[in-house]
This record gives sequence, C-alpha cells and structure tokens, in this order.
Amino acid sequence: MRRAALAFLLLCSARPLPAQTCVQPRTALVLSGGGAKGLAHVGVLRALDSLGIRPDFIVGSSIGSVVGALYASGYTGREIDSLARMMPLASLFSTFDPHAPRSLGGRQPLVVAEFGERGFTLQGSGVREPQANALLNVAMLRGNLIARGNFDRLPIPLRVVAADLANRSPVIFASGDLARAVRASIAIPLVFPPERIGSRYLADGGLAANVPVRIAREAGAERVIVSDATERRADTLDFYSALAVADRLLGFLFEQPMEELRPGDVYVRTDVTGFQSLDFDPEHVDELISRGRRAADTTLAAPACKPRGAAALELPSRVTDVRVSSGWDRERARLAGGLGIGAGDSLDIPNLRHRVRALGRSERYLAVWLHPRGAADSVSFDLSPDRAPDRIAALGLAYDNELGGRLWAGAVDRAVGGFLEASIVLLAGNWQKEVGVGLRQAVPFAGETFRPAVTARFVGEDLRAFDADGDDLPELDTREAVTFVGLERGLGGWIVALGGEGRWWRNPDTSDERALGGALTVATAAPPDGPPVLGELRWTNEYRRALVEVGALVRAGRFRFVPRARVGWGRDLPAQLTFPFGGDDGFPGLHIGERRGDRELFGALQVAYALVGPIFIQVEGAAGRSAVGGPLFTREDWIMGIRAGIGARTPVGPVRFEYGIAEGDRGATFVRLGRWF
Repeated sequence: MRRAALAFLLLCSARPLPAQTCVQPRTALVLSGGGAKGLAHVGVLRALDSLGIRPDFIVGSSIGSVVGALYASGYTGREIDSLARMMPLASLFSTFDPHAPRSLGGRQPLVVAEFGERGFTLQGSGVREPQANALLNVAMLRGNLIARGNFDRLPIPLRVVAADLANRSPVIFASGDLARAVRASIAIPLVFPPERIGSRYLADGGLAANVPVRIAREAGAERVIVSDATERRADTLDFYSALAVADRLLGFLFEQPMEELRPGDVYVRTDVTGFQSLDFDPEHVDELISRGRRAADTTLAAPACKPRGAAALELPSRVTDVRVSSGWDRERARLAGGLGIGAGDSLDIPNLRHRVRALGRSERYLAVWLHPRGAADSVSFDLSPDRAPDRIAALGLAYDNELGGRLWAGAVDRAVGGFLEASIVLLAGNWQKEVGVGLRQAVPFAGETFRPAVTARFVGEDLRAFDADGDDLPELDTREAVTFVGLERGLGGWIVALGGEGRWWRNPDTSDERALGGALTVATAAPPDGPPVLGELRWTNEYRRALVEVGALVRAGRFRFVPRARVGWGRDLPAQLTFPFGGDDGFPGLHIGERRGDRELFGALQVAYALVGPIFIQVEGAAGRSAVGGPLFTREDWIMGIRAGIGARTPVGPVRFEYGIAEGDRGATFVRLGRWF
C-alpha cells in the first residue's frame, strides 16, 4: 500500500514530457514559365490543397508569376481554377486585328501607326494591351491591397522573376506594385511590349530563369517543390507551319540548364506536348489543368509535418491619399474620379475592381498601376499611368466586285489644347467620297461620363439604280453636308451619341434642301468575323428615319453561326438616306443596292465551317422585303435567297467568293476582300 502511494506521489510531482515536434524545412514552391502551358500549374495547386501542403514562399516566372501571385494572395487552387476558365484569355490574343480609335467611326483598319511616349510604332496584332493590363490589374487587386508594396505581407510570401533586356539578368521583385511586377514577368518578346520600371526595360522572366530554382535557393529555400510546364523539344517539326516554327523559336529563347535538384526536393513535370504557348482555347485550358492535376497526384505525397497556418487577410477599408506620378493635378483628379477613390473616402473594393476593369476600354491609357501603400485599415495610392499614344493614323481598304475598291485614311490627335481630341477621316471609293472632321473632349475612361462632341461630314455619293429586272440605270448623283453637336458616351463596348443635327443636301434633280432636328445613335464595333449592332433615330422638320441592325457571333467547334436582322422605317427620306436592301452585304442573288426604300425588313443566318487553317466554306440564307411607303409589317413583297461559297481569313481581312440565288431566277456573284465600310 505504501509503495502504491509513493508511486502515485512521484507521478504527480513529475514534470510533463516534452511534446514531439516536427520541423519542416523551409519550402519554396517554384512555378515555371511556359505561356498557356503554364496553366497546368493550376492543377498542381489543387493537388497541394488536397494534401494540405503549404509552401513557405512562392517563386514564379512568366505565367508562373501569374498563378503564383494569385495563390500567394489567398486564392485556393479551386478558386484559381474557376478564374482561369472564366477569364477571356483567348480574346486577348488575336491575329491580324489592329483597331482604330472610336472617333474614326469603328472602321476596321489594315494598319495603324502610333506616335506617343514610346516614339513611332506600328500597332501590333499579337495582344490587346489595354485589355490585358486591365485584366491583370483586376486579378491582382486583392493581393495588391494586402501587400501594399511588400510581397512578404501576402498570406504566402512571393518573389516575381523578370528579365532585364539590357543584359538578360534576372530581376527579382519582392516589393512594389504586384500587378506591374507580374506584367513585367509575362512580357513575352514580340507579343507584349517590355515594361519600363525606373531606367530598366523588363521582359519575360523566362528569358533569365524559366524554372527559377536557383533564385528560390538564394531566397532561403531549404527544399523546393517544382512545377515544370515547359515542353521538351520534339525531334520532328513541321517546318512549313509558321505557328510551329514561331513556337520553336520562342522556345529557344527560354531554354536554360535547370538547377540540380537535391534530396527531399519534389519535381512535378506535366506533359504539355502539342500545346502552343499562346493558345488559350477554353478546351485546351481545361485539358492543361487536368494534366497538371494528374502529374501532381502521381508525384506528391502527404506532408509528414502539419502545415503552418496562413497569414490573415488584411484588406484596407479607407483611403488616406491619392497621388499621380506625373504630378499633374488635372490628371490626378481625372484618374481618382474615374477609379472612384479619393482621400478620406471609404474603400469600395468591388467598385474599384469594376472601374479598373473599365480601363481596358480606355483609349487614353494603356494601363494605370495603383501602387497601394499603407498599413492596418488604411491605404494610399500612388497612381502610375502608362499613357496611350496621343497621335494615331490609320489606313483601311476593301474591294467588292460590284462596288469596286474603297480606301479610307484617318488620324486622331488626343492632345489638342491638353484636353481636346481632334479627328479627321478621308474616304475614297468608286461610288462615294467623304471627308469627316470631329472635335471632342478627351476623357480618361470609356463610359464614365458624357463628353461634348462636334462633328461635320461632307459626302458625295452616286447611288446605283436598277430596273425591275436588275439591269443598270443611270446613277443618282447626291451631295450632302451634315453637322452634329451633342454628347457622346461609352457604355461597355457601345458608343451612344445624342444631340442636334443639321443637314444640307442636293437631290439627284439638283434641287437643294435643308433640315434641322435631333439624332440618337447607339453602335458597337463588330467582333472579328461578326456583324455590328446599330440603332439610329433621326427626327427632323423634313424627314424621319429609324434603323435597328442587330447580329451575333456564335462559335461551336469548327462551325460559326452569324444571325443578323435589319428593320428600317422612314418618311420623306432623301435618296441617300433610303435603306439599301440587306445593308452592306446586300441580299443573296441581287445586286448590292439594287432595291432601296423607306421600309425594310431583313433577316439572315450565315453558317461557316472551318476547313483547314484560315479557309472556310460559308452558306447564308436570307428573307425580307423592301418597299416605298405603306405598312412596315405586311405579307406582301417578301423575297427569299441563298448564297454559298468559300472564303479565308487573311491579313487584310476576310476574303469571300460566293454565288447567290434569289426568287425569280435571279443570281449574282459576290466577291469581297476585306471588311466593308
């Protein structure tokens, strides 16, 4: 009994044994470059989350910096997966799609020359830079506001790798504007312009360290988990494929010997064979993420140690100051107003995200980097604008077998008097010649405000005329001068113009007339290979005119569907304002402009199928009616037609060779090069 009591006392008085500890080596997650192929990293992140693996810091190069910055900002692998699938990545990269300022009327140019802070440049066609920068700014906004200039404040500390173009040395960002650092890291040569920060011109991090293991070691990593989405060079290559050769040449730029791995390191290599660096097709994005997940699942194992806890997300709630690097008070006020931030305001993050996204539609800025600073619940912004070129010149052309050739040239100066935008357009064609000038207030953001506008157009047009059998009659000679004074506003991809219009015109019988009234126009630029959307209303003391033209572009695999419709109504219209049946494309089987009236109903469905490369076959069925006077909606005078042929997408726009048949045994050949205007 005494022995039991003594043992109990000894047990109670003994000190507790120390708990077993598990010390995990400081681990870096290293994410390689690889362009679109780097989206395989997203699948790797999902595998890390499922196993409870949490790195101590992240090092990313090129596309790896994008994925790594999102993960470091507190997004989960599943959330990044959703973002990658929802973001319009494919639409940012286009071929042969230069774009002119909206002041030039939404015409599709063949070439655009720009004069600005970067000097004289020809507009590239590889990426839409303002939209890409805005999308990147939105994606990095949460991390930018958490870091506020210090990437070690992120839930997972981050290092972003770029390359100095002067000597190809790596530049490692641990501070600054997060979105701008990532933008420098993804500046693929000949696709993205380099990012100038200070006196250095920075480009894609893959040029200096495509798989930045050494940089992770130098930053203190005792162990690395590498996700490698680079492609091994294939033994064979289609040397007659421009895209394949370009991808191979791009691969040469990013090849470096890989740092030797050590015991305990983990190497996840995703098979990305056959994928292109700039191919962000949604189906390929899905497959890349799936491959990354499969590669990680077969390589990673559950950690022996419990992962360290995540840092708290410290988002600011109030704005203490807003500055602009240029120091111009007028620009600071415009940018702060456009972004909806001001000293002393509460920070509305969803609203800021929306307004930053709107920067992608701005014609005044290529980007505005936020550079947030501060601590606790406060933030100040040191805005750094990257201004778009102030002076732009554009040239476009098209050819039609019936209408002949047509050429236009235009220029815009956005720095007249420091706050005005001037434009001029010259158009020359077989049947029409035009000079247009405009003066508008220059505003930084599309859609944030109405801007005053004054425009004038001087047009000479010979209208084609035909008899009932489609035979040519003498053309109708018309002249007109049109002035508009009113307001314009951008709404998303739309432009709305509302104001007063004055028109003088000379009729084919040489009599002169004048009219004053109001005008409302709602228009949007056409998507590639798709129709524009237009709404127009003119109500004057001499005539009335209303037109609605709508269309859509729907893709399904190799098929492309383009439904479109036109409804026009007018009263006492001058000859040049009557509606050409079917619009610019005319009606299948009839001559373009063969029927004109003040009543039009038209509907068509165009179906195209991609054969090989840029070549496609196309069929269009149409129905409608055109009349002078009488009711708009009636069963009388309807006609149907069909048009079919072959075409191709080329550097000067689509090329189409088609033949159309209409009721009444009518037929007409349709040949067109470029987009008509």
